[in-house]
Amino acid sequence: MPLQIPHPNTPLHLYRHLLREATYLPALCRPWVTSRIKARYRDCQYKKDAKRYIKDAHHHLRNFRSANDGNVKRLLRLCYMATGRAGKRRRLLGKSELSSEPPASSAELDEKTILSNIKNEQEFDDWINNWDMAKVRAIAQSQTERSDGDLPYHMCRIIDPQKVIPTENSFGRPLSKKLARNKLKKHWVQVLRQLLPPLPRGEWDQLGVLSRGEANPQHYRLASRRPVAQQIAPPDIDPSDKLPFWANLVSKPMRMIERPNSRKMKSLSGGEDEDPRGHGRKIGVRVLNQRKLRRGIYLPVWQASPVVEKNLRSGKWNVTWGNHQAQISRPRSKDLQFFQGVDQRGLPIRPARERKAAAT
Repeated sequence: MPLQIPHPNTPLHLYRHLLREATYLPALCRPWVTSRIKARYRDCQYKKDAKRYIKDAHHHLRNFRSANDGNVKRLLRLCYMATGRAGKRRRLLGKSELSSEPPASSAELDEKTILSNIKNEQEFDDWINNWDMAKVRAIAQSQTERSDGDLPYHMCRIIDPQKVIPTENSFGRPLSKKLARNKLKKHWVQVLRQLLPPLPRGEWDQLGVLSRGEANPQHYRLASRRPVAQQIAPPDIDPSDKLPFWANLVSKPMRMIERPNSRKMKSLSGGEDEDPRGHGRKIGVRVLNQRKLRRGIYLPVWQASPVVEKNLRSGKWNVTWGNHQAQISRPRSKDLQFFQGVDQRGLPIRPARERKAAAT
């Protein structure tokens, strides 16, 4: 069905359209998307040149409508942004979860001050000192080992800066301290751009419950579209203002006219084929039932989310990623006859005498 909602012309009308589309999103990303829509509208409400922001808002409105229509990639991207795998919340989580912890006591503060005076690396007071590099290195190394998975960002292979930063320049002389420090900062910038920050423990556990299908059924149920209000009286439209149907055929190329009705753009434009023998079904659109939400949306998000805990004995960071092992369902009672005489590995069950003879 094409979208029967009128095209928003004013910023306030566009703002209401965005909030309306956000109400149809899954419960995992709905609060974050709604808060970002409100924040962006308030930030750009009194801008002098608002054309660029209105154009971006129209782009996001088409993106929301496509995600609500069943486009899995766009809906997964919204869930990545809501859980901090991409976008603004990813930077906020990196700032809160990966920053260096303040000293817990005055003794630790004194020890930290003494070490900073002894080490030569502390001569430079820059942003590296504000990050917990031990935690960053542990997460980056663990992310490198999971490079075969479907992650939104893939980590570089070499994490250790001693293996990346050279010790001598092209003339065979040792690098200056400032140059070595700049190369070190450049290396960690590249790592932090690809790093997936950890989630708080409570949010990570809740995401695991959603991916395993153990949550309340309302979290897997999407809201149905509400009927659009109809005007009581038709608006007064001057016939002279409306262009004839052949005006676009004369002024625009045919590929531009047919583009909204293509299989790739149908979910974005809401267009439908006038001819029943049209281009066919929309590309990338699925029916979002409970099974598809759990396996196609919640499980990839959980698998891309780490949680870190510090080992009290060794002082090292343990990184745990979301992982769900698919279990094979048990056969029905009438199908058990096909599995008689074999074990769980599919091998025939031998009598006890044969097993004793084989053991001896």
